[in-house]
Amino acid sequence: PPGSHWYYASGTSNILSRLIRSTVGDDRYRDLPRTALFAPLGMGGAVMERDGSGDYVASSFMYATARDWGKLGQLYLQDGIWQGKRILPEGWVRYSTTPAPADPARQYGAHLWLQVPDSMIGADRVPLPADSFHAIGFESQFVTVVPSRRVVLVRLGLTRHPGSWRQDRWVAQVLAALPR
Repeated sequence: PPGSHWYYASGTSNILSRLIRSTVGDDRYRDLPRTALFAPLGMGGAVMERDGSGDYVASSFMYATARDWGKLGQLYLQDGIWQGKRILPEGWVRYSTTPAPADPARQYGAHLWLQVPDSMIGADRVPLPADSFHAIGFESQFVTVVPSRRVVLVRLGLTRHPGSWRQDRWVAQVLAALPR
């Protein structure tokens, strides 16, 4: 039954992308990332790729500058409001940062990681503030948001070997260096 089993699958984001296309129609869908998100946030360098059928690959294949990724993180930090205007639906940030009910590790919300996944860390996890959350790209790109510290951190490095980048350690070091 729905909600009884959890397993991370990036394809879920792609299925939702297809549902959005079916709902809004091809013409509106084609311009939706730009009109609904990139233009209001001033994310001039952001580009999303589409698959062979024309659906945005919402699980990945969004390219942006570090500054643009930072703006996306800042939007989440500000509860979906940008320059006084609501961009994300009210309650979306809270929902997306609430653990998925069937996730036994409570590491994943709605398309966001609430902890750096165990597979990227190992047994010696460095604790981060409980309200931290992450958008994680293929090969360890990160947008980490720490609301209690009012911080957005972007890491665009490429990590081909699991465990060779430790986001938890890096975030902890940056937070320790920042004034409280």
